[in-house]
Amino acid sequence: MKQDTTSKDNIQNFVDKLVSLGYTVSEISKKPQVYSINDKSVNIRSRGKSVQLADGSKVFWYSIAFSVIPIVDFVIYLMTSPDYFIMVPSQFLGNLKEYMYPDYSKNGVGIFTINWDSLEIQLKHGQVKSLDNYYHNLICRDDYPIF
Repeated sequence: MKQDTTSKDNIQNFVDKLVSLGYTVSEISKKPQVYSINDKSVNIRSRGKSVQLADGSKVFWYSIAFSVIPIVDFVIYLMTSPDYFIMVPSQFLGNLKEYMYPDYSKNGVGIFTINWDSLEIQLKHGQVKSLDNYYHNLICRDDYPIF
């Protein structure tokens, strides 16, 4: 799926903010979109729109190409603001591959949602995993990521 301008802008704003905070960032490849951040390889994903559930929770649909998992150390999923994100080790996502929904339009891609209110990844068959340990933001120094 092609990223919309909002997602591209969100990723660029995130990268710019990391640089302004002293992180060393360089683009490694455009497809897949991989960056080196403080010598760690990172795939950055973004979504511009959320879906609100009946209970009022906000969820975002995300995907991961399984071919990216072995070549990066982390995958970052941004919210609508570049200041708030989940940074998961690629191995964490690799362990969840069989629980992700398949993307029928693309082979080798898994789909899931992240509930930002409860900080959970929601998978098929009702599987839910906490993302509390992977939440970061660029507002509070205590929540800055360590690469």
